[in-house]
Amino acid sequence: MTTSTYDLPAAVANVPLAQERFAGTLATLTDSDLREPSVLPGWTRGHVIAHVARGAEAMVRLIDGVLTQRPAEAYPGGPAVRDAEIELGAQSGANELMDEVYETNLKIVYAFARMTAPTWGRQVQFPTGAYPANRCAWSRWREVEIHHVDLGLDVYTIESWPDEFVACHLPHELAKLPGRLPPGTAVQVGPSRFGTGEVVATIDGPDSAVLAWVLGRVGLAAPALATTGNLPELPPWS
Repeated sequence: MTTSTYDLPAAVANVPLAQERFAGTLATLTDSDLREPSVLPGWTRGHVIAHVARGAEAMVRLIDGVLTQRPAEAYPGGPAVRDAEIELGAQSGANELMDEVYETNLKIVYAFARMTAPTWGRQVQFPTGAYPANRCAWSRWREVEIHHVDLGLDVYTIESWPDEFVACHLPHELAKLPGRLPPGTAVQVGPSRFGTGEVVATIDGPDSAVLAWVLGRVGLAAPALATTGNLPELPPWS
């Protein structure tokens, strides 16, 4: 069981705004745009968009479970069913995917509006473990912003991330960095050292680029970062 220090009011307030920006970008895309590769290996833009829609449904399931006090799974059937649903959604046309995103965006805003201080504190079961329900809001905010840049479009880049998003999320991701580094390895990020042992690399640059690097978006981060040494390869973020 995990406690939480997430900024719940900031997450709840920013989820609708992030979703609105994401939907605004989708409204400009054509069917052929969706078949183009995304930033994520092996995924088209259609895969990314379908994943965001399925992610909203997962958060709504967890919130419904909290409100009914009936334990719920984020993804019934497990990873295989989740992956199959994303693959199916990725084949949809632009209008169909836009409708799905619009509908699931509304559902998650409505679900969050039904929550109270006590219910936000109840535990839910994420695929990675049990957390307070307020992680649903934090997770949704993070997912929408990160996957928006994963579309690989010039209209929304890591420089487009709101300052509040970067300021809220970067400290949490850096706090987890030592556990993601190879054993006996340390990196210097700006003025701060993370990890143990020899410093193998230094990283400096805008906070948005540092956040993108920590999140594994190395290609998006690299143009804005000044580095020395050999940057370690990080495992996937979660």
